[in-house]
Amino acid sequence: MQLIARSLVFVGITAFSSLANAQSIAFGQELQNGDQTNHWVVWVDGEKACPGQQVLGVLTETPCGQPFNLGEVEYAFTGCSGGSGPPTVLLDSAGLQIGGCTANAHNKINCHDDNHDIIKHGTCTIVNGA
Repeated sequence: MQLIARSLVFVGITAFSSLANAQSIAFGQELQNGDQTNHWVVWVDGEKACPGQQVLGVLTETPCGQPFNLGEVEYAFTGCSGGSGPPTVLLDSAGLQIGGCTANAHNKINCHDDNHDIIKHGTCTIVNGA
């Protein structure tokens, strides 16, 4: 019985450590990029969204299937609903699921120094891989 209890404690600590080290990728829209069109953007959640964002395609098209890099790692979204809905799944460069995405409040991020403002639409939490 004591061995089982120790094993459960170890498993619980390991699971908690994995969640505590999880990274998040934020996604949203940049308001009127240089072509006067709103675009999907991504950035490392918790870091500056502007000017640190990666610009994807226009907001009227799906962000899914568009590869993007944050640092040296390549990611892609999948599971978008409709033609331009938010993503529900995060993939690594091999096309393996490494996280899930949730849409949340549309928080506006005020950018300065001639950068366009960003509206955050949600986050994707990396639970394994990258």
